Amino acid sequence: MFLLSFKGFLEGYESILENIASFAVITLELIGIIVIIIGAFKSIAFNFSKLISKNHHNIRIDLGQSLALGLEFKMGAEIIKTVLVRDLQELLVLAFIIALRAGLAVLIHWEIKLEKKEASEENYSLVSLGKNKEKKKEEKVEEKKEM
Repeated sequence: MFLLSFKGFLEGYESILENIASFAVITLELIGIIVIIIGAFKSIAFNFSKLISKNHHNIRIDLGQSLALGLEFKMGAEIIKTVLVRDLQELLVLAFIIALRAGLAVLIHWEIKLEKKEASEENYSLVSLGKNKEKKKEEKVEEKKEM
């Protein structure tokens, strides 16, 4: 009697767990998609504003960060899907998808890091170029004063 009621409890618990996991997967997938879409629109808007105002905002970094964040949410959804897997073939497909998304996330993070490094080197060279121009102006002013 006790075993039958415990078995019924486990079946009900498994059903609840599957429903919660399914809801979490759908929610995380949706959040990931929304983050990527918003990041893409934001990058497009920055690109247009860059053309108009000539600012030096690097949109590739913003787009890469939104892609990476979106992939993180989608990877979380895939990990939760492991709860719902019933056979080995589904598990292998899921493992491949997780590995693929993890690889993409690593590549995107690497690209962002390189882009930030290039941007900081470019800013440094622009700053040093500006300082050199200021020094030359000061030297010319001093030369004129001496004359």
